[in-house]
Amino acid sequence: MRKVPPPTPDEFALALSGWENQFVEFKEAVSDSLARELVAFANASGGRIYVGITDDKRVKGVHLANQMLSRVQNDARHCEPSVSIHMSVFKYQGHDLLMVEVPEGRHKPYGCAVGYFLRTGPNSQKLNREELVEFVRALRPADSERQDCPDFAYPRDFDEQAFQAFLRSSGAAVQGLSAQDLLMNLGFARREGGRCIFNNAGVLFFAKAPARFLPQARVTCILFQTKERLNVLDRKDLDGGLLENLRQAEIFLLKHLPVRYEIRGFDRVEYPEIPVEVLREGVVNALMHRDYALRGGNVFVEVFPDRVAIVSPGGLPPGLSPADFGTKSVHRNPLIADILFRARQVERIGTGIRRIRELLAQAKCPEPRFDFTSFFELSLPRLSARGGK
Repeated sequence: MRKVPPPTPDEFALALSGWENQFVEFKEAVSDSLARELVAFANASGGRIYVGITDDKRVKGVHLANQMLSRVQNDARHCEPSVSIHMSVFKYQGHDLLMVEVPEGRHKPYGCAVGYFLRTGPNSQKLNREELVEFVRALRPADSERQDCPDFAYPRDFDEQAFQAFLRSSGAAVQGLSAQDLLMNLGFARREGGRCIFNNAGVLFFAKAPARFLPQARVTCILFQTKERLNVLDRKDLDGGLLENLRQAEIFLLKHLPVRYEIRGFDRVEYPEIPVEVLREGVVNALMHRDYALRGGNVFVEVFPDRVAIVSPGGLPPGLSPADFGTKSVHRNPLIADILFRARQVERIGTGIRRIRELLAQAKCPEPRFDFTSFFELSLPRLSARGGK
């Protein structure tokens, strides 16, 4: 255990402006559940635990006695294997607080007295035996989203407008922090020798031309004339940032799907053949969960006469079995998932598949189909192909 510099008031305000997420946990006090959070962060991509904050983000403060600090150290030491932590005490608005920083572990999996846990969005999910076996089997030396992108040069290749648009949509507290400080606090970059080094996730969101650095970041939208992949009627290759690609894919889908209208009073109500929320959720899930380490495949958004197919490389995320699909959530790209949540592109991390099913049922649309191979495919049957109205 070593001490790290405490967060500045502006940095802590940034963390406090969002809810608990993939990388942040608020705890009112040190409790028996701390070890569970430590191993969950170590098994994922790391994170920070702020002690002295209630679940509804009220800054309550904590009594920083040596006994409490020793307990945190003992909890980390008695995990199996021991979890490396960095602690820092600081004040905010007159209250004493504790920050426990947990780096991503180098010796996964980590467990504690009550089991093995994995950080998934704002929750620490306990792994059963089968999930633990899949988790261990799928371990890789590094997550592609957090790998450095050595060819990216800041600020030359940085899209300032896209970054500012994201900050506005997220509602993050940014007063007093420079763009570089914000990027580093959000997990997009790190500082080395005075340089700002971007990772792949930062490039996907905020590069002027992401596909120049990561060709697999493209999204290909295609309209086919037949039920097979023949006779292309329209095609659009999207080379923008991840959020812009999401917007453009939605525009393409709505352009090629019919809309039914109803007049209610003086208002015209539109009913797309497939609910817009379903289409958006499908594309968001593809961009969020695809395997960006695979350089040979793009995300495909395909419109056929009988269905819409959204296809992403990588199959199911490591640690998620077909039997648990749709009921449990495991993130292949936790940083990308967290930023999409902050940008308010997903309502709650881990609920996308359930929402797709619920929204289709409410609209009286056919049930979706999911196929898992080395690719993941969501197939949405079209009403027009079955004579629906």
